[in-house]
Amino acid sequence: MNAVTLRQLEYFLAVADLGSVTAAARRCHVSPGGISLALTELETSLGAQLMLRRKAKGAALTPAGHWVADRARSIVADADELQFAAQRLQGELVGPLKIGCFGSLSPWLLPRIIEHFARKHPAVDIELTEGSSDLLQQMLLDGELDIGLMYSLHINTEMEQTTIAPVRLQLLLSPDHPLAAQKEIALRDLGDSPAALLGLQPARDLAENQLRNAGFEPHIKWRSTNVETIRSLVARGLAYSVLMGRPLGDRTYEGLPLAYRRIKDDLPDNAVVAAHPRGTTPSQKVRALLNYCQDEFTRDRSPVQ
Repeated sequence: MNAVTLRQLEYFLAVADLGSVTAAARRCHVSPGGISLALTELETSLGAQLMLRRKAKGAALTPAGHWVADRARSIVADADELQFAAQRLQGELVGPLKIGCFGSLSPWLLPRIIEHFARKHPAVDIELTEGSSDLLQQMLLDGELDIGLMYSLHINTEMEQTTIAPVRLQLLLSPDHPLAAQKEIALRDLGDSPAALLGLQPARDLAENQLRNAGFEPHIKWRSTNVETIRSLVARGLAYSVLMGRPLGDRTYEGLPLAYRRIKDDLPDNAVVAAHPRGTTPSQKVRALLNYCQDEFTRDRSPVQ
């Protein structure tokens, strides 16, 4: 029997996953003929038909093919892990790093994190999940994420927290708003003006409760999960908002100006944090992420302060 190669198994699994020699060829960056030859050689080596290949109908696994596919996945995964182990012995960070990030923080944090790892740790494969803090915390507890970036006030589960940067809620107005002439504004002065608030949880409830704690019932006219939608509504004079982030330039995607003002009311302390389930030990990749974030964003006065 001729030796079975890892390359043959990888090509075979690509066809098994995608159901098509042509699609597998695109994934593996080889010609369809190269995929077909590898499959033929594999079947010859094993003495069994692994796939039914039909023109215009793709490829389907035979019972023997299903059996081989299960074992091939384990073999390929072990080979990958062996490669990772060799790199680890040389002191290199390798493998997947699954990062979750609260949606409104993503544009400020993730590009710089990804660039840092691409330059300093190119063998790390960063996988991103963006969403609400509630979703991210559940994914952390389920073992689907290595680390979650969110606001400390959003955390409602048993999480270890590493502070990345302190933040404070800010009032966002159109420059033409009557209150925009003031440097510091009490929330109650907003009265029944229409508001546009972030719809992601738990940010939504926290913002609304903060407004109510100021002694008035806010007139919430719009909610959106997209911060730029909110900023654009405010810039057009249609509403005010309360937000944590402040991108450079104080302008919307359309180029319209915005006015950020300090809130006079007492506000609870808040911070951007990196969270992971209590009792778990951060990996070397996670520790490298934490070290970078604390160095980069603690001294960064523009996006999150």
